Amino acid sequence: MILDRFAAFWCAAGTITFSPGMAVAQDLPDDAECRLEMRVENDVEWRGLYGRGYEVFDQGDEFEVVPITIRHEGAGCRYFITASWLTTGGENFLAGPQDRLRFDLLRDPNGPSVLSPDFAGNQLSRIAGAFRTGASAVSIPLYVSVPAGQFVRGGSYQGQAVIRLFRDDNGPELADEGSVGIAVPVASVLKVESPDAGPGVKDLTVDLGDLTQGSRHTVTFAIRSNANVTARFESANNGALKHSAGAPPIKYDVALAGVPVDLTGTGWQSLAVFGQNEMSVPLDFVVGPQQHAGAGYYSDMVTVTFRAD
Repeated sequence: MILDRFAAFWCAAGTITFSPGMAVAQDLPDDAECRLEMRVENDVEWRGLYGRGYEVFDQGDEFEVVPITIRHEGAGCRYFITASWLTTGGENFLAGPQDRLRFDLLRDPNGPSVLSPDFAGNQLSRIAGAFRTGASAVSIPLYVSVPAGQFVRGGSYQGQAVIRLFRDDNGPELADEGSVGIAVPVASVLKVESPDAGPGVKDLTVDLGDLTQGSRHTVTFAIRSNANVTARFESANNGALKHSAGAPPIKYDVALAGVPVDLTGTGWQSLAVFGQNEMSVPLDFVVGPQQHAGAGYYSDMVTVTFRAD
C-alpha cells in the first residue's frame, strides 16, 4: 500500500555492442558433420534501475543480459540465431493482471531486435557466425528491454521468448532451440503535488480572508498514479474553525473534485480510477457568511492522505 500525505494549515481553513566472444577450439579429427547445440544461461527477473522492477514514470531505458552459449563439434559450418515471442496475442507482450507490457530482445542496447514473427527470422533479426573444423564454443549476450513510458497497472507481468539456432550452409536448418522466461514486477506508484504549495512541498497555509460575507478557496492537487486512488481527510477540530480566544467555532465545508468530504477521518473516499497518467483535482473550502461571529483569528489543521490501492 502506498500513501502520500499532504498537510495543510491555514488562517481560516486549508492543507552490446554485439561481440560473439572468443571461440575456443581444439584440434580434432575431421568430421563430415557439423554438430551444434545451444544453451540459454538464465531466465530474466527484471530489477530495473532501483531494484524495484519496472517504474512507469521513469524515462530511462534499462536492460537485463541473457548469455547464450553455442557449442560446436565436427566439420566447420555457418550458423545464425534468431528469436520470436511465446506470448498470446501474436505480439511481443508480457501478460499482467489486466494490462500488457511490451518487451524486446536486442542484439545490443541500441538494437536491432532479434525478435521476428518468422520461424527462421529475417536478415535484421539474425545474428550470424561461423565455426571452423573442430570443437569450440562461443558466448553471445542478448539484452532484454522493457521500453520506458508504458503506463500500466501494478502487478506481475510474465512471458517467454524462444531462441532458435540454425545451421546455414545450404539454407536454414534448425539445430537447437531454447526459451527464456521474462518476469517483470510493476509497482503501484503514487505521486502527489500541489501547484499552490510548490514542487516537493507537503504543507501550505490557506488564507480565507474576511469571513463576514463568507469565503471560498480552492487548492489544486496534481496526482499521478497507475492505480485506483482514494483519499482520507482528518481535521484537528472536526471540520470547524476554532477561535484563538475561545469564541464559538465556525463550521466549514470541503469538497474534493466536487464530492463532499468527511472531515472526521473515519473512512477513505474514492478519488479516481486508473486510466490517466496525471489528474488535476480541485479541493474546495467553503465558509458561509459569518456576520455575527466573534472578531478574531480562526484556524484548523487538515491532513489529507492519498492512497494507491
